[in-house]
Amino acid sequence: MLLILFITILLIFVCVVIHYEALYRFDNLCQLMNIQGRIKVAAGSIWVLIAHTIEVWLFGLSYYLLVNNIEKNSLVSPQGEVFQSFMDSVYFSFISYSSLGYGDLVPAGPIRFMAGTEALVGLVLIAWSASFLYLKMETNWNKN
Repeated sequence: MLLILFITILLIFVCVVIHYEALYRFDNLCQLMNIQGRIKVAAGSIWVLIAHTIEVWLFGLSYYLLVNNIEKNSLVSPQGEVFQSFMDSVYFSFISYSSLGYGDLVPAGPIRFMAGTEALVGLVLIAWSASFLYLKMETNWNKN
């Protein structure tokens, strides 16, 4: 459990830094390339989607490594089928990060802490992205 707690805290830190840097560098890149108007909003949308995807894949990689090395049988279906593939781990990460939670993959054991925390991290970072894009729309929507 302590290892999962440490990995989760590390993932939170890494995801927040990735997100901050993505947003900060997007603004700098737009100034450098003189990108303005609605193109800036569209490019910002793609940029934040890429940042979110990287963050989800980091969590997915962590699930995969944990499920196959330390926390075996931690991702299961409601019927008890065990999932251990990398893509299953990434899929589970996407549904956790977005708080969608279909229920076809369920965490078992201590890995539940990481899954719950990922949902919270996803919620906060998605809200941060929405705020960022709203500000870009407010200042750039009617330009060009």
